[in-house]
Amino acid sequence: MHIGTLHPTPPYDFSLSVRLARFHSVLDHFRDGAYWRALDLDGAVVLVRVVGRGTVDAPVLDVYRMAATGPMDDSHLLKRVECLLGVDADMVPFYDVARQDPVLWSLVEPLYGLKHVRSASLFEALMVAIIEQQIALNLAQRGERWLLQWGGNGICHEGETYYAFPLPARIAAATEEDLLPLKITRIRMRVMRSVAQQLVDGAIDFDALLDAQMAQRALMQLKGVGLWTASWAVIRAFGVYPYIGENDVALQAAVNLYYFGQTGRVAQPVVRETLARYGDFSGAATFHILMQWALRRYGGETSAGNI
Repeated sequence: MHIGTLHPTPPYDFSLSVRLARFHSVLDHFRDGAYWRALDLDGAVVLVRVVGRGTVDAPVLDVYRMAATGPMDDSHLLKRVECLLGVDADMVPFYDVARQDPVLWSLVEPLYGLKHVRSASLFEALMVAIIEQQIALNLAQRGERWLLQWGGNGICHEGETYYAFPLPARIAAATEEDLLPLKITRIRMRVMRSVAQQLVDGAIDFDALLDAQMAQRALMQLKGVGLWTASWAVIRAFGVYPYIGENDVALQAAVNLYYFGQTGRVAQPVVRETLARYGDFSGAATFHILMQWALRRYGGETSAGNI
């Protein structure tokens, strides 16, 4: 059922954005030219399908509700999809800055129109950030796919099961032995379970964290959640970039390759000094650099591979 039409702020390359979402989410699916996502909403799981039309400079998105496990407020669902796809993000000021730097623009131009497909909730974003600490992307995502199946918060459509992220109660009730297939440290398992339990008990309320700065400060008050984890959770949930992430090993390697033409990693101060030149847009620059690095390492036709 068609539930609405969205008109994203241009430029917006819908196909590129949802295809590259695979580098930071196992919940987003791009198939037959459409975006598919299961969401937990209003006490039910709903499957949405989004089809892009128009152009990068005049984008249009048609949103369809394909299936749901219970009653659904379609206006609420449409707003959730609008937030999820980041259609309101204005990248033009960042592009104006990036064009002034030949190295950065050579990385950004192939990704023109890219917008960050966001997590469906701050809880989801934080759990994924915890899992992905100090672990290779492919190993982390293998664990995340297992977590979705274990969580069982799914919906079937035409013989295929699509999963929304497990509810906090499910993770809070898990034992460390239950979570061993994630192949992360027990310390991180305990952090995941602790955060989930606090949400279940009402000790914390992520829905009350209305902006990125407030969310980042609140997350860093949680035991076991540091700057890297809190910042990447905010990036995933809000689609803003408050953090360079100089301690990220992939970013250290990417900066060394793209800015210095060398293999291996540069030190954290070098990353910080290299990207600080972009001021308020240093976080957005970081995101695009990491997307190009992921394309180079894991494959993709938009990679600036000859840089």
